[in-house]
Amino acid sequence: MSNKMTGMKKATAVMLVATVGAFQSLLMGTAMAQVTPSLAGSLSVRGSVTLNGVNVSNGATVFDGGQIRTGSNGSAIISLGKMGQVELAADSEIVLKLENGIIGGNLRSGHTTVSAPAGVGVNILTADGVAVAEGKESTVMSVDVACGNTRVTSSRSEAKVTAGNRVEIVAAGQEVAVGTQASGAQRCPRMAIETARIAQGTALSGAATAALVIIGLGGAITGITMAVQGDGTTSNASGILSGFRP
Repeated sequence: MSNKMTGMKKATAVMLVATVGAFQSLLMGTAMAQVTPSLAGSLSVRGSVTLNGVNVSNGATVFDGGQIRTGSNGSAIISLGKMGQVELAADSEIVLKLENGIIGGNLRSGHTTVSAPAGVGVNILTADGVAVAEGKESTVMSVDVACGNTRVTSSRSEAKVTAGNRVEIVAAGQEVAVGTQASGAQRCPRMAIETARIAQGTALSGAATAALVIIGLGGAITGITMAVQGDGTTSNASGILSGFRP
């Protein structure tokens, strides 16, 4: 009888220890889930790039709220796994905003291109408004603020730009300009270069880049000439859909 009692006590003790251990593991797992960021990206950099003000190299991890800035000779790609990626051109700055099913950010300067598969939305805020792709289809959307306004190009699916109480639709392959300096008379040379590069899927050669710059400068000169002559008409040959002011 004594042996039976001893065995039961040992069995009870073992079960109690196992139960307490399982409960502690559950609590620790829950706590870890609460403090571990669920979304993050990996940086691929070229030239001068900083993350939250600190110089970084390839492989640095970017979390929600991370501030990425490229120098005049720098560029960066933020790889987000199955969600897609964010590209930053030279002299650009973005504060990344990551949510489940949405790639977002505040583009403070320069140029960014966001690529995302179907099911992932894109939301890029600028000083002039916000560019959005709902994610019903795969998205390749470029946003540029380097020319004094916000210019948005969608290479694949439809996007939209909201500025104040106005909403403009950006059809695939077209560009919309918004802001106080928006104008349909000319394209931003840098935007033309980046858009062509994304559409081709490869970096442009030096000769092609120079040609695009010349085209952009030619458009600017034409716009100035028209203004001086008082023609009063607005050319839409550049492909810009509108130049409304919010």
